[in-house]
Amino acid sequence: MLIFFGMIFLSFKIKSWLVQNFFFFFFFFMYFSIPMFNYFLNISYMFGMDMFSYLMFMLGVWVISLVYIPSINLKNNFFFYFNILMFFFILIFFFCFFSNNFILFYIFYEMNLFPIIILIYGWGYQYERFKAGFYLFMYMIFFSLPFFFCLLNLNNFIFIFMYYYDYLNNLNFFYYFFLMMIFLVKMPLFLFHIWLPKAHVEAPISGSMILAGIMLKLGGFGIYHILMLVLKINLKLNFYFISLCLLGMFILSLVCFFQSDLKILIAYSSVVHMGLVIIGFLTFNNWGYSGSLILMFGHGLCSSGLFCLSNICYLRFKSRSMFLNKGLINIYPFLSFWWFLLSSSNMSFPPSLNLFGELMLLMSLMIWLDYFYFFYLLIMIFMFLYSLYLYLYTQYGKLFFSLNYLVYIYLSEYLMLFLHWLPLNLIFLIMEFYC
Repeated sequence: MLIFFGMIFLSFKIKSWLVQNFFFFFFFFMYFSIPMFNYFLNISYMFGMDMFSYLMFMLGVWVISLVYIPSINLKNNFFFYFNILMFFFILIFFFCFFSNNFILFYIFYEMNLFPIIILIYGWGYQYERFKAGFYLFMYMIFFSLPFFFCLLNLNNFIFIFMYYYDYLNNLNFFYYFFLMMIFLVKMPLFLFHIWLPKAHVEAPISGSMILAGIMLKLGGFGIYHILMLVLKINLKLNFYFISLCLLGMFILSLVCFFQSDLKILIAYSSVVHMGLVIIGFLTFNNWGYSGSLILMFGHGLCSSGLFCLSNICYLRFKSRSMFLNKGLINIYPFLSFWWFLLSSSNMSFPPSLNLFGELMLLMSLMIWLDYFYFFYLLIMIFMFLYSLYLYLYTQYGKLFFSLNYLVYIYLSEYLMLFLHWLPLNLIFLIMEFYC
Protein backbone atom coordinates (compact mmCIF):
# COMPACT_ATOMS: atom_id res chain seq x y z
CA MET A 1 0.00 0.00 0.00
CA LEU A 2 2.84 2.41 0.75
CA ILE A 3 4.29 1.59 -2.68
CA PHE A 4 0.93 2.37 -4.24
CA PHE A 5 0.63 5.76 -2.53
CA GLY A 6 4.20 6.54 -3.56
CA MET A 7 3.28 5.79 -7.18
CA ILE A 8 0.29 8.11 -6.87
CA PHE A 9 2.53 10.94 -5.67
CA LEU A 10 4.95 10.36 -8.53
CA SER A 11 2.13 10.54 -11.05
CA PHE A 12 0.68 13.86 -9.85
CA LYS A 13 2.41 15.85 -12.58
CA ILE A 14 2.23 13.28 -15.37
CA LYS A 15 -1.27 12.50 -16.66
CA SER A 16 -4.70 12.53 -15.04
CA TRP A 17 -5.67 9.23 -16.65
CA LEU A 18 -2.57 7.62 -15.14
CA VAL A 19 -3.62 8.67 -11.63
CA GLN A 20 -7.11 7.33 -12.30
CA ASN A 21 -5.69 4.02 -13.49
CA PHE A 22 -3.71 3.75 -10.28
CA PHE A 23 -6.93 4.11 -8.30
CA PHE A 24 -8.61 1.44 -10.43
CA PHE A 25 -5.60 -0.80 -9.90
CA PHE A 26 -5.86 -0.26 -6.14
CA PHE A 27 -9.58 -1.15 -6.29
CA PHE A 28 -8.96 -4.49 -7.98
CA PHE A 29 -5.99 -5.16 -5.71
CA MET A 30 -8.31 -4.72 -2.70
CA TYR A 31 -11.00 -6.82 -4.37
CA PHE A 32 -8.82 -9.94 -4.27
CA SER A 33 -8.21 -9.51 -0.52
CA ILE A 34 -11.91 -9.83 0.30
CA PRO A 35 -12.66 -11.03 3.86
CA MET A 36 -14.56 -14.28 4.11
CA PHE A 37 -16.43 -13.53 7.34
CA ASN A 38 -18.17 -10.61 9.01
CA TYR A 39 -15.93 -10.45 12.06
CA PHE A 40 -12.60 -8.62 12.15
CA LEU A 41 -9.68 -9.96 10.15
CA ASN A 42 -6.04 -8.83 10.08
CA ILE A 43 -6.67 -7.34 13.51
CA SER A 44 -3.88 -5.47 15.28
CA TYR A 45 -3.68 -2.92 18.07
CA MET A 46 -5.08 -0.18 15.80
CA PHE A 47 -6.40 -1.69 12.56
CA GLY A 48 -8.77 -4.41 11.48
CA MET A 49 -11.22 -5.20 8.70
CA ASP A 50 -14.69 -6.68 8.61
CA MET A 51 -17.18 -7.01 5.76
CA PHE A 52 -18.84 -3.67 6.55
CA SER A 53 -15.63 -1.64 6.52
CA TYR A 54 -14.30 -3.55 3.52
CA LEU A 55 -17.34 -2.80 1.35
CA MET A 56 -17.47 0.86 2.36
CA PHE A 57 -13.79 1.38 1.59
CA MET A 58 -14.17 -0.38 -1.75
CA LEU A 59 -17.10 1.90 -2.54
CA GLY A 60 -14.96 4.93 -1.68
CA VAL A 61 -12.10 3.85 -3.94
CA TRP A 62 -14.54 3.13 -6.80
CA VAL A 63 -16.27 6.52 -6.51
CA ILE A 64 -13.00 8.45 -6.31
CA SER A 65 -11.76 6.53 -9.37
CA LEU A 66 -14.83 7.74 -11.26
CA VAL A 67 -14.43 11.32 -10.00
CA TYR A 68 -11.65 11.91 -12.52
CA ILE A 69 -13.91 11.42 -15.54
CA PRO A 70 -16.17 14.48 -15.07
CA SER A 71 -13.28 16.48 -13.58
CA ILE A 72 -11.18 16.37 -16.73
CA ASN A 73 -11.85 20.09 -17.32
CA LEU A 74 -9.88 20.80 -14.14
CA LYS A 75 -6.66 19.76 -15.84
CA ASN A 76 -5.43 23.33 -16.22
CA ASN A 77 -7.14 24.62 -13.09
CA PHE A 78 -4.98 23.56 -10.15
CA PHE A 79 -5.23 19.90 -11.07
CA PHE A 80 -2.16 19.15 -8.97
CA TYR A 81 -4.00 20.23 -5.81
CA PHE A 82 -7.08 18.28 -6.88
CA ASN A 83 -4.92 15.13 -7.03
CA ILE A 84 -3.63 15.79 -3.53
CA LEU A 85 -7.18 16.13 -2.20
CA MET A 86 -8.20 12.81 -3.79
CA PHE A 87 -5.16 11.16 -2.25
CA PHE A 88 -6.09 12.46 1.21
CA PHE A 89 -9.66 11.28 0.75
CA ILE A 90 -8.43 7.74 0.13
CA LEU A 91 -6.03 7.95 3.06
CA ILE A 92 -8.69 9.26 5.47
CA PHE A 93 -11.23 6.65 4.36
CA PHE A 94 -8.64 3.93 4.91
CA PHE A 95 -7.93 5.05 8.49
CA CYS A 96 -11.64 5.58 9.24
CA PHE A 97 -12.95 2.26 7.98
CA PHE A 98 -10.07 0.03 9.06
CA SER A 99 -9.43 1.47 12.53
CA ASN A 100 -10.75 -0.47 15.51
CA ASN A 101 -10.01 2.24 18.04
CA PHE A 102 -12.61 4.94 18.70
CA ILE A 103 -10.09 7.71 19.31
CA LEU A 104 -8.29 7.01 16.04
CA PHE A 105 -11.60 6.71 14.21
CA TYR A 106 -12.80 10.02 15.67
CA ILE A 107 -9.64 11.87 14.59
CA PHE A 108 -9.90 10.82 10.96
CA TYR A 109 -13.70 11.07 10.99
CA GLU A 110 -13.31 14.79 11.68
CA MET A 111 -10.32 15.21 9.37
CA ASN A 112 -12.46 14.38 6.34
CA LEU A 113 -14.19 17.76 6.80
CA PHE A 114 -11.14 19.68 5.64
CA PRO A 115 -10.66 18.18 2.15
CA ILE A 116 -14.40 18.38 1.35
CA ILE A 117 -14.57 22.03 2.50
CA ILE A 118 -11.46 22.84 0.45
CA LEU A 119 -13.08 21.12 -2.52
CA ILE A 120 -16.26 23.21 -2.11
CA TYR A 121 -14.37 26.47 -1.57
CA GLY A 122 -11.81 25.91 -4.30
CA TRP A 123 -13.93 24.47 -7.10
CA GLY A 124 -17.45 25.55 -6.11
CA TYR A 125 -19.73 27.42 -8.47
CA GLN A 126 -21.06 30.49 -6.67
CA TYR A 127 -20.24 32.84 -3.83
CA GLU A 128 -22.74 31.01 -1.60
CA ARG A 129 -20.26 28.14 -1.40
CA PHE A 130 -18.67 29.87 1.60
CA LYS A 131 -22.02 29.81 3.39
CA ALA A 132 -22.47 26.13 2.48
CA GLY A 133 -19.02 25.28 3.82
CA PHE A 134 -19.77 27.19 7.03
CA TYR A 135 -23.03 25.24 7.49
CA LEU A 136 -21.20 21.96 6.96
CA PHE A 137 -18.42 22.87 9.38
CA MET A 138 -20.68 24.16 12.15
CA TYR A 139 -23.11 21.24 12.05
CA MET A 140 -20.25 18.78 12.41
CA ILE A 141 -18.25 20.65 15.03
CA PHE A 142 -21.28 21.44 17.20
CA PHE A 143 -21.81 17.73 17.93
CA SER A 144 -18.16 16.77 17.60
CA LEU A 145 -16.90 18.38 20.80
CA PRO A 146 -19.49 16.75 23.12
CA PHE A 147 -18.65 13.39 21.55
CA PHE A 148 -14.97 13.97 22.23
CA PHE A 149 -15.62 14.90 25.86
CA CYS A 150 -17.72 11.75 26.27
CA LEU A 151 -14.81 9.69 25.02
CA LEU A 152 -12.45 11.43 27.44
CA ASN A 153 -14.79 10.72 30.36
CA LEU A 154 -14.91 7.07 29.39
CA ASN A 155 -11.18 6.75 28.73
CA ASN A 156 -10.72 4.13 31.40
CA PHE A 157 -12.22 1.62 28.95
CA ILE A 158 -10.43 0.19 25.96
CA PHE A 159 -12.24 1.58 22.94
CA ILE A 160 -12.00 -1.36 20.64
CA PHE A 161 -14.95 -1.80 18.29
CA MET A 162 -15.43 -5.49 18.92
CA TYR A 163 -14.78 -5.85 22.66
CA TYR A 164 -15.76 -4.56 26.09
CA TYR A 165 -19.34 -3.74 25.20
CA ASP A 166 -20.85 -4.81 28.52
CA TYR A 167 -19.05 -2.11 30.51
CA LEU A 168 -20.96 0.76 28.86
CA ASN A 169 -24.52 -0.51 29.12
CA ASN A 170 -25.41 1.75 32.06
CA LEU A 171 -24.82 5.12 30.40
CA ASN A 172 -27.38 7.90 30.90
CA PHE A 173 -29.37 9.72 28.23
CA PHE A 174 -26.84 12.51 27.67
CA TYR A 175 -24.03 10.07 26.90
CA TYR A 176 -26.31 8.23 24.50
CA PHE A 177 -27.44 11.45 22.80
CA PHE A 178 -23.98 12.90 22.28
CA LEU A 179 -22.41 9.60 21.25
CA MET A 180 -25.12 9.15 18.63
CA MET A 181 -25.69 12.65 17.27
CA ILE A 182 -22.24 13.09 15.76
CA PHE A 183 -23.07 10.24 13.36
CA LEU A 184 -26.76 11.04 12.90
CA VAL A 185 -25.89 14.55 11.74
CA LYS A 186 -23.47 13.14 9.16
CA MET A 187 -26.11 10.74 7.78
CA PRO A 188 -28.04 13.19 8.03
CA LEU A 189 -31.01 12.83 10.39
CA PHE A 190 -34.16 14.84 9.67
CA LEU A 191 -34.06 18.30 11.32
CA PHE A 192 -30.25 18.25 11.06
CA HIS A 193 -30.11 17.88 7.28
CA ILE A 194 -30.00 21.53 6.17
CA TRP A 195 -26.27 21.43 5.43
CA LEU A 196 -26.60 18.64 2.85
CA PRO A 197 -28.66 20.38 0.09
CA LYS A 198 -26.56 23.54 0.49
CA ALA A 199 -23.30 21.59 0.22
CA HIS A 200 -24.52 19.67 -2.84
CA VAL A 201 -25.71 22.76 -4.68
CA GLU A 202 -22.46 24.67 -4.20
CA ALA A 203 -20.04 21.74 -4.54
CA PRO A 204 -18.50 20.77 -7.89
CA ILE A 205 -19.49 17.45 -9.39
CA SER A 206 -16.50 15.76 -7.72
CA GLY A 207 -17.63 17.05 -4.32
CA SER A 208 -21.22 15.89 -4.89
CA MET A 209 -20.05 12.43 -5.92
CA ILE A 210 -17.85 12.06 -2.84
CA LEU A 211 -20.50 13.47 -0.49
CA ALA A 212 -23.27 11.21 -1.80
CA GLY A 213 -21.09 8.22 -2.57
CA ILE A 214 -19.05 7.81 0.59
CA MET A 215 -19.10 10.72 3.08
CA LEU A 216 -22.63 9.94 4.28
CA LYS A 217 -21.61 6.31 4.79
CA LEU A 218 -19.12 7.31 7.47
CA GLY A 219 -22.09 8.21 9.67
CA GLY A 220 -23.67 4.80 9.13
CA PHE A 221 -20.38 3.09 9.90
CA GLY A 222 -20.09 5.01 13.16
CA ILE A 223 -23.70 4.30 14.18
CA TYR A 224 -23.19 0.58 13.58
CA HIS A 225 -20.32 0.48 16.08
CA ILE A 226 -21.54 2.98 18.66
CA LEU A 227 -24.91 1.24 19.03
CA MET A 228 -23.13 -1.80 20.43
CA LEU A 229 -21.80 0.36 23.26
CA VAL A 230 -25.20 1.79 24.23
CA LEU A 231 -27.35 -1.27 23.66
CA LYS A 232 -29.65 -1.10 26.69
CA ILE A 233 -30.52 2.59 26.52
CA ASN A 234 -30.93 2.35 22.75
CA LEU A 235 -33.61 -0.32 23.18
CA LYS A 236 -35.52 2.17 25.35
CA LEU A 237 -35.15 5.24 23.12
CA ASN A 238 -34.95 3.94 19.55
CA PHE A 239 -38.73 4.23 19.20
CA TYR A 240 -38.44 8.03 19.22
CA PHE A 241 -35.60 8.14 16.69
CA ILE A 242 -37.39 5.71 14.37
CA SER A 243 -40.58 7.77 14.61
CA LEU A 244 -38.62 10.92 13.81
CA CYS A 245 -37.00 9.22 10.82
CA LEU A 246 -40.36 8.05 9.44
CA LEU A 247 -41.87 11.51 9.90
CA GLY A 248 -38.87 13.17 8.28
CA MET A 249 -38.86 10.78 5.33
CA PHE A 250 -42.55 11.46 4.73
CA ILE A 251 -42.10 15.26 4.87
CA LEU A 252 -38.96 15.30 2.71
CA SER A 253 -40.59 13.02 0.14
CA LEU A 254 -43.32 15.65 -0.22
CA VAL A 255 -40.69 18.41 -0.34
CA CYS A 256 -39.09 16.68 -3.35
CA PHE A 257 -42.22 17.36 -5.42
CA PHE A 258 -41.76 21.12 -4.97
CA GLN A 259 -38.10 21.28 -6.02
CA SER A 260 -37.05 22.80 -9.34
CA ASP A 261 -33.29 22.32 -8.91
CA LEU A 262 -32.03 18.90 -9.99
CA LYS A 263 -29.28 18.78 -7.37
CA ILE A 264 -31.54 19.75 -4.48
CA LEU A 265 -34.08 17.09 -5.45
CA ILE A 266 -31.40 14.39 -5.59
CA ALA A 267 -29.93 15.65 -2.28
CA TYR A 268 -33.30 15.39 -0.50
CA SER A 269 -33.68 11.94 -2.00
CA SER A 270 -30.38 11.03 -0.32
CA VAL A 271 -31.73 12.22 3.05
CA VAL A 272 -34.79 9.98 2.60
CA HIS A 273 -32.63 6.94 1.79
CA MET A 274 -30.33 7.61 4.74
CA GLY A 275 -33.41 7.72 6.97
CA LEU A 276 -34.09 4.13 5.92
CA VAL A 277 -30.52 3.20 6.83
CA ILE A 278 -30.87 4.75 10.31
CA ILE A 279 -34.10 2.80 10.88
CA GLY A 280 -32.38 -0.42 9.85
CA PHE A 281 -29.60 0.05 12.40
CA LEU A 282 -31.93 1.10 15.22
CA THR A 283 -34.19 -1.96 14.85
CA PHE A 284 -31.23 -4.08 15.98
CA ASN A 285 -31.72 -7.28 14.02
CA ASN A 286 -29.90 -9.07 11.24
CA TRP A 287 -32.42 -8.00 8.57
CA GLY A 288 -31.82 -4.37 9.50
CA TYR A 289 -28.05 -4.71 9.48
CA SER A 290 -27.94 -6.45 6.08
CA GLY A 291 -30.54 -4.12 4.56
CA SER A 292 -28.72 -1.00 5.75
CA LEU A 293 -25.40 -2.25 4.41
CA ILE A 294 -26.88 -3.10 1.00
CA LEU A 295 -28.85 0.15 0.76
CA MET A 296 -25.80 2.23 1.68
CA PHE A 297 -23.76 0.55 -1.03
CA GLY A 298 -26.55 0.88 -3.61
CA HIS A 299 -27.33 4.48 -2.69
CA GLY A 300 -23.66 5.46 -3.02
CA LEU A 301 -23.64 4.33 -6.64
CA CYS A 302 -27.16 5.44 -7.61
CA SER A 303 -27.02 8.91 -6.08
CA SER A 304 -23.54 9.56 -7.43
CA GLY A 305 -24.73 8.56 -10.91
CA LEU A 306 -27.73 10.91 -10.69
CA PHE A 307 -25.47 13.79 -9.73
CA CYS A 308 -23.32 12.98 -12.76
CA LEU A 309 -26.41 13.13 -14.98
CA SER A 310 -27.42 16.49 -13.54
CA ASN A 311 -23.89 17.78 -14.15
CA ILE A 312 -23.98 16.60 -17.78
CA CYS A 313 -27.20 18.57 -18.30
CA TYR A 314 -25.76 21.58 -16.47
CA LEU A 315 -22.74 21.69 -18.78
CA ARG A 316 -25.06 21.80 -21.83
CA PHE A 317 -27.87 24.03 -20.58
CA LYS A 318 -25.87 26.14 -18.09
CA SER A 319 -28.70 25.61 -15.61
CA ARG A 320 -29.94 22.95 -13.20
CA SER A 321 -33.51 24.20 -13.33
CA MET A 322 -36.06 21.55 -14.25
CA PHE A 323 -38.02 24.24 -16.13
CA LEU A 324 -35.13 24.59 -18.58
CA ASN A 325 -33.95 20.96 -18.67
CA LYS A 326 -37.03 19.64 -20.47
CA GLY A 327 -37.58 17.54 -23.56
CA LEU A 328 -34.14 15.91 -23.37
CA ILE A 329 -35.41 12.75 -25.03
CA ASN A 330 -35.79 14.68 -28.30
CA ILE A 331 -32.16 15.76 -28.53
CA TYR A 332 -30.25 13.27 -26.34
CA PRO A 333 -32.21 9.99 -26.57
CA PHE A 334 -29.34 7.81 -25.38
CA LEU A 335 -28.73 10.09 -22.40
CA SER A 336 -32.45 9.79 -21.66
CA PHE A 337 -31.94 6.04 -21.57
CA TRP A 338 -29.38 6.48 -18.77
CA TRP A 339 -31.76 8.83 -16.96
CA PHE A 340 -34.30 6.01 -17.06
CA LEU A 341 -31.87 3.38 -15.79
CA LEU A 342 -30.60 5.40 -12.83
CA SER A 343 -34.02 6.86 -11.98
CA SER A 344 -35.49 3.36 -11.98
CA SER A 345 -32.70 2.26 -9.63
CA ASN A 346 -33.58 5.20 -7.40
CA MET A 347 -37.19 3.95 -7.49
CA SER A 348 -35.86 0.57 -6.28
CA PHE A 349 -36.74 -1.35 -9.42
CA PRO A 350 -35.22 -4.82 -9.80
CA PRO A 351 -32.49 -5.86 -9.99
CA SER A 352 -30.91 -2.84 -8.28
CA LEU A 353 -29.38 -3.15 -4.82
CA ASN A 354 -31.82 -0.52 -3.54
CA LEU A 355 -34.70 -2.98 -4.00
CA PHE A 356 -33.06 -5.72 -1.93
CA GLY A 357 -31.99 -3.26 0.75
CA GLU A 358 -35.45 -1.71 1.10
CA LEU A 359 -37.17 -5.09 1.22
CA MET A 360 -34.82 -6.21 4.00
CA LEU A 361 -35.46 -2.98 5.88
CA LEU A 362 -39.21 -3.50 5.50
CA MET A 363 -38.86 -6.97 7.04
CA SER A 364 -36.71 -5.51 9.81
CA LEU A 365 -39.31 -2.86 10.66
CA MET A 366 -42.15 -5.40 10.62
CA ILE A 367 -40.23 -7.64 13.03
CA TRP A 368 -39.52 -4.70 15.35
CA LEU A 369 -43.02 -3.10 15.36
CA ASP A 370 -45.54 -4.48 12.90
CA TYR A 371 -47.90 -1.52 12.50
CA PHE A 372 -45.06 0.78 11.35
CA TYR A 373 -44.86 -1.03 8.02
CA PHE A 374 -47.86 0.97 6.73
CA PHE A 375 -45.92 4.24 7.05
CA TYR A 376 -42.89 2.60 5.47
CA LEU A 377 -44.91 1.44 2.45
CA LEU A 378 -46.42 4.92 2.08
CA ILE A 379 -42.92 6.42 2.03
CA MET A 380 -41.78 3.88 -0.58
CA ILE A 381 -44.70 4.92 -2.79
CA PHE A 382 -43.66 8.58 -2.49
CA MET A 383 -40.06 7.64 -3.27
CA PHE A 384 -41.28 5.97 -6.44
CA LEU A 385 -43.41 8.99 -7.37
CA TYR A 386 -40.76 11.69 -6.98
CA SER A 387 -38.23 9.59 -8.91
CA LEU A 388 -40.83 9.22 -11.66
CA TYR A 389 -41.46 12.98 -11.47
CA LEU A 390 -37.72 13.62 -11.87
CA TYR A 391 -37.51 11.43 -14.96
CA LEU A 392 -40.71 12.52 -16.74
CA TYR A 393 -40.31 16.23 -16.09
CA THR A 394 -36.77 16.32 -17.50
CA GLN A 395 -37.25 14.02 -20.49
CA TYR A 396 -40.60 15.21 -21.81
CA GLY A 397 -42.17 18.59 -22.42
CA LYS A 398 -41.44 21.60 -24.58
CA LEU A 399 -37.82 22.22 -25.51
CA PHE A 400 -36.05 25.31 -24.26
CA PHE A 401 -34.23 26.93 -27.17
CA SER A 402 -30.49 27.00 -26.70
CA LEU A 403 -27.48 26.63 -28.96
CA ASN A 404 -25.90 24.33 -26.37
CA TYR A 405 -27.93 21.51 -27.91
CA LEU A 406 -25.10 21.25 -30.44
CA VAL A 407 -22.70 20.10 -27.72
CA TYR A 408 -22.56 16.33 -27.99
CA ILE A 409 -22.21 13.88 -25.10
CA TYR A 410 -18.69 12.53 -24.69
CA LEU A 411 -18.05 8.81 -24.70
CA SER A 412 -16.22 9.14 -21.37
CA GLU A 413 -19.43 10.48 -19.79
CA TYR A 414 -21.37 7.45 -21.00
CA LEU A 415 -18.59 5.26 -19.61
CA MET A 416 -18.89 7.01 -16.23
CA LEU A 417 -22.65 6.36 -16.13
CA PHE A 418 -22.13 2.74 -17.15
CA LEU A 419 -19.57 2.20 -14.37
CA HIS A 420 -22.11 3.54 -11.88
CA TRP A 421 -24.94 1.38 -13.15
CA LEU A 422 -23.07 -1.91 -13.66
CA PRO A 423 -22.15 -2.73 -10.02
CA LEU A 424 -25.46 -1.27 -8.81
CA ASN A 425 -27.46 -3.83 -10.80
CA LEU A 426 -25.17 -6.86 -10.96
CA ILE A 427 -23.84 -7.25 -7.40
CA PHE A 428 -27.13 -8.94 -6.45
CA LEU A 429 -25.77 -12.07 -8.19
CA ILE A 430 -23.22 -12.52 -5.38
CA MET A 431 -25.12 -10.73 -2.62
CA GLU A 432 -25.42 -13.79 -0.36
CA PHE A 433 -21.63 -13.79 -0.14
CA TYR A 434 -21.60 -10.27 1.38
CA CYS A 435 -24.48 -10.73 3.83
